[in-house]
Amino acid sequence: MKKALIIAGICSLLVAITVIAFAAVFADSSGARREWKDRAISEISSRLTDSTWATNELAHLKMGGPDDISDSDGWLSPHLIVMRNGDWLAYANICQKENRRIHDLFLGRGSDGQWYYSTFHFCKGMIVLRAEDQSESLAAFAQTYYLRPFDGGSDECLQKTWPPESR
Repeated sequence: MKKALIIAGICSLLVAITVIAFAAVFADSSGARREWKDRAISEISSRLTDSTWATNELAHLKMGGPDDISDSDGWLSPHLIVMRNGDWLAYANICQKENRRIHDLFLGRGSDGQWYYSTFHFCKGMIVLRAEDQSESLAAFAQTYYLRPFDGGSDECLQKTWPPESR
């Protein structure tokens, strides 16, 4: 009985340490993750300030070409995701495999004018989307990939959205 209690105590301690370490990754609002977030928001905003950017990016996707490595049938570029109904999302994504100091973070601004964030693991180069079918709409994409709206500037977007909490 005493041995079982010791083992249970050690297991509880290990779980607590793991939870604290995992939470610390998402709580880092002053380090590399925050810097990446600020830079990504600025880059997305800059692209969208150019009134021709989205139109040009959509045209490039439709044309394809030798530098098109997306394998997405014209709906995914390194900076734009297009939905079947015409909605789109200008985005930036980083995977922990690209920078071990920054846990997965996806930021985007939709054709609806709303900013979104997610901690879904799209992997390097958005490879997960390359293997998926095109989403029907921005709302469907947001639901599938755990996107949450935010104000487009605050550190709220550093909070965890995925994996979802157990119920």
